[in-house]
Amino acid sequence: MRGLACLLLVSYHVIGGDRDTGLRLPDEHVAAQINDFLALVRMPLFSFLSGMVYALRPARGDIGPFAAGKARRLLVPMLVVGTGFALLQAAMSGGSGGTNRGITEWHLLHVIPVAHYWFLESLFLIFMLTAILERSRVLDSAEGFLAVLLAAMLLHVWAPLPVYFGLNGATFLLPFFLLGVAARRFPTMTTNPRLAVALVLVPVVLMLGWAATQVPNPDAPGLERLTVSLCACLLLLRLGPAVRWLAFIGAWSFGIYLFHPVFTAASRIVLKAVGVADLPMLFTAGLIAGLIGSIALTAALGRWPWGRWMIGERPQRAASAPSPIRESPRTTAAE
Repeated sequence: MRGLACLLLVSYHVIGGDRDTGLRLPDEHVAAQINDFLALVRMPLFSFLSGMVYALRPARGDIGPFAAGKARRLLVPMLVVGTGFALLQAAMSGGSGGTNRGITEWHLLHVIPVAHYWFLESLFLIFMLTAILERSRVLDSAEGFLAVLLAAMLLHVWAPLPVYFGLNGATFLLPFFLLGVAARRFPTMTTNPRLAVALVLVPVVLMLGWAATQVPNPDAPGLERLTVSLCACLLLLRLGPAVRWLAFIGAWSFGIYLFHPVFTAASRIVLKAVGVADLPMLFTAGLIAGLIGSIALTAALGRWPWGRWMIGERPQRAASAPSPIRESPRTTAAE
């Protein structure tokens, strides 16, 4: 599932979220329309999976160490890699076939999140809120969890927060994160045989209603969009796809998330510079470059302490210093 989320994300930036970014396709192009509809799955799925991973090792006790760990894992890459990306984007913007629009208000750098790095700021806020709720024990019971989830859904649809510091993104992602936690904490919710039928029928009915009444805007929060996205996450979990090459990609998901736009843009610029205009070729090359380039760069950075710090990982322990606690696969998966 994480590998699938990576494919959707890299494809999104290859095609372009706006019509003047990426491949700059017109509104009527089928690839642009599919790209818009897949917004119903991309970031909701990433957030849903983050909730499932969090539930393996939930915040207990003192919030301080938990907050410090999440700041290292999320905010350090956001500040280091996000700032580097903003500088690179500013240097490269404006050229023929160049990158997407750059930063214009530098004094608000990271106050207004940079590009796709908004997800890191927003997820950090969600982790902090969840840790507070865990301390109050409100998430321990199914009833309390349901009340918090309904409140998050209401906030998502009717009361989004400002964009500053990722607040808007946090209200957008929170229902999917909580649903991922619930899928681990209350697993019977995903085993009900009637649920499988509902997960297919409800989105289909809603999307048919969209088609009959209006052109949906996948980027605008709404109850219909939220319902379809929640159903899509649960349906993928219930289907339980197991694809070896997607699992390999998923293992590098964080590095792919951090670095893929650099490689997708570089691929497009180089190919256009040598006269390649075929859209399928540009898309395929951008997708492959975004995945392989990100994996290679992440692996290279992981060889040095400063590189591991830059991407939010702990420095490797010296080989002569054995770990006093043997880590289980469950602990490794949570990390």
